[in-house]
Amino acid sequence: TQDKADNHVGSVGSMLEGSETNKYYPDLADRALNKFGHSKGWRRERLRTAGGFTIDSLGLDTGARGGRIEEQRPDVIIIDDVDELHDTIATTLKKINTLTQTILPAGSIDCAVLFIQNIIHNESIAARLGDGRADFLMDRIVSGPFPAVDGLEYEARTTKNEDGLPESKFYITHGVPTWVGQDLETCQHQINTWGLKAFLKEAQHDVEKSGGIWDHIDFMHVDYNDLPPFVRTAVWVDPAVSSTDESDCQGISAGGITKHKKVVGLYWWEGIDSPEKALERAILKAVEIRATHVGVESDQGGDTWKSVYLRALQKIKEKLKKELTPERYNAIVWPRFTSRKAGGTDETTGRAYGSKVERNMKMLVDYEHGNVSHMIGTHKVIEKALYRFAKPPLDVADSWFWLWDDLKNPRVVTAM
Repeated sequence: TQDKADNHVGSVGSMLEGSETNKYYPDLADRALNKFGHSKGWRRERLRTAGGFTIDSLGLDTGARGGRIEEQRPDVIIIDDVDELHDTIATTLKKINTLTQTILPAGSIDCAVLFIQNIIHNESIAARLGDGRADFLMDRIVSGPFPAVDGLEYEARTTKNEDGLPESKFYITHGVPTWVGQDLETCQHQINTWGLKAFLKEAQHDVEKSGGIWDHIDFMHVDYNDLPPFVRTAVWVDPAVSSTDESDCQGISAGGITKHKKVVGLYWWEGIDSPEKALERAILKAVEIRATHVGVESDQGGDTWKSVYLRALQKIKEKLKKELTPERYNAIVWPRFTSRKAGGTDETTGRAYGSKVERNMKMLVDYEHGNVSHMIGTHKVIEKALYRFAKPPLDVADSWFWLWDDLKNPRVVTAM
């Protein structure tokens, strides 16, 4: 927030005014002055020193663009503590939009970026940067996350307190502390003060699983170069009807099935975008993997989504016609549109698919039998979504069910 960012700048100001700084670096300790002797900037959100060093505070809540100082743009951007424990995915995505569309573009050509954050939940910006889901700061060097104790082992012991009553506490039985300032004794105290669950999340960064029905699954992975031939490929979309910050996410899944009935996921995406933009993304992916069709969960009406699909398809045709040679463009087999209705009975198939949980459980069984694998790339998107299931948003997990069901149980695809 802006207030937190201002506090950081205030702390820097106090350090610059300290006696040691003034002794060795007077130009850093003195304020920049104009020709009339007035300070050019020494307030809670901006410091300007006589030596030319300038620091600004920017809060993600203000949405302000990065500060430009005369002809100069920032050449260092430090992103600190932007994740909050109770952020929803929609909140996280909004923060990412602010970072990537407002803050980072304000930097200079040679701007260095430093991101500092504990991994406090598995959908946070820090988690996405660490596991590869983030599609920004792509040339990043990741350091960490570092657990407080490497090889941590612990046990609960029951003793008697001063009143002679039984009392259970956790004791660390094995492990090597990461740094001297947080030794095993300190960590053990933190476990019993914070609670074990809080310590494992805050100090050990153990946020991968959530106690859901998918926790026992170890996902199988395949490299792009090792992909088998597919009998059929498809793309499915679980759409939202708007693109506001309060909207549901859009979910997209793409994949194929082999002749031995093995399903391989090739691509997953979730985000807040307009329905037409989401379908454009899905169509582009369908062209790339030569999918026969793009499917949409159409509880809001199949005919409505078909018209949105046709508009999106036309835009993609115009885009690719400009980008590709006539030979490559004319070779494209355009994906067709199909839909399924999740609620009630599907009017096309006459089939009732059940609730989101029921649908998800059907797919889980196929994972338990080793019939599903994920191509390395965007695999963390679906794996995080399944581990958090049935906590929202469920859109990418639901789009993955529709794709899995479509590949396992092929039906006639609606003609365009």
